[in-house]
Amino acid sequence: MDRSPVIRSVITGIPGWQDRPVEIEAAIPVLASPSWRGVDGAPLVARDPQTGARLFVKHLHPDTAFYIAPEHAFAAARIAGEAGVGPRVLASDARAGVLVTEYLGEGWRTAGLEHADDPGFVDRVLDARARLAAGAPLPGRADVFADLRRFHALIEETGAPVAPDLGYAYDTVMLASERAGAGPPVPIHGDGNLSNVMFNAQGDIRLVDFDRAGMGTACAELGSALVEMYAFDPLARAAFSRASAAFGLPDEDAVFDRVRLCGIADDLRWTMIGMLMGHLSPRRTEEFYKFGLWRLVRLRAALRDPRFGERLRVGA
Repeated sequence: MDRSPVIRSVITGIPGWQDRPVEIEAAIPVLASPSWRGVDGAPLVARDPQTGARLFVKHLHPDTAFYIAPEHAFAAARIAGEAGVGPRVLASDARAGVLVTEYLGEGWRTAGLEHADDPGFVDRVLDARARLAAGAPLPGRADVFADLRRFHALIEETGAPVAPDLGYAYDTVMLASERAGAGPPVPIHGDGNLSNVMFNAQGDIRLVDFDRAGMGTACAELGSALVEMYAFDPLARAAFSRASAAFGLPDEDAVFDRVRLCGIADDLRWTMIGMLMGHLSPRRTEEFYKFGLWRLVRLRAALRDPRFGERLRVGA
């Protein structure tokens, strides 16, 4: 698929880029499993060969339409960029699925799980998420439990092959939906994947990929972040204690339990997305189903944890 014409038409709307020669190339390798990096949209760099100036371009794949609303995602990215939480958005076309932002080049890196070993780094990431939550409203609703209902119905409708215990996992996690999913709506990024975090040597943080962003709960935002960074409760609990006030949450065990339940729900959501993409997407070389299984492994461990029942009783 030649993406160049539609991307160039969007870039020409950026001041100073109307008459520039533009070369478009891949920005990063795409990796569905285990990190879901660059999967939702082709990650590209548009470069002016004469000056070396660069732009970052994300061109959404059509097969993501069942879980991404481009108009909401791009508007959220623009608001985050204006708040200094994400890269500045320079142009977008939701109908074409094209988002163009400033290029975070030399000196910027993508975070990985190894960075969760640094409490200072974790705190800076959570602070960026808290600043987004305290800022301007975002379009759309970000509700992990509503997503679960929708994806469960889509699995049944399409006959997508899933793990044999997925129905049990869905029924069990949904027991937490009424209370764990409750709370005043705030702007959230909605996806705790650490590949959505960029950082530099000065300690600056930028969040990218606002495809799950919208108005959700602080518990959901912290849940999706902490389930990615911490498999075990003690470190997650300590990080929650440090961040809770910035999100307007009391530092209480019952609230932390709701955060962890939202993280468990997030694992189920991505399990479903991975398995649905494995069934519905024409991109047969990507390991969508494998990613879904990876998230399911963590979900199974959480549901079998002896503390899960107590967590449901207290937090849900």
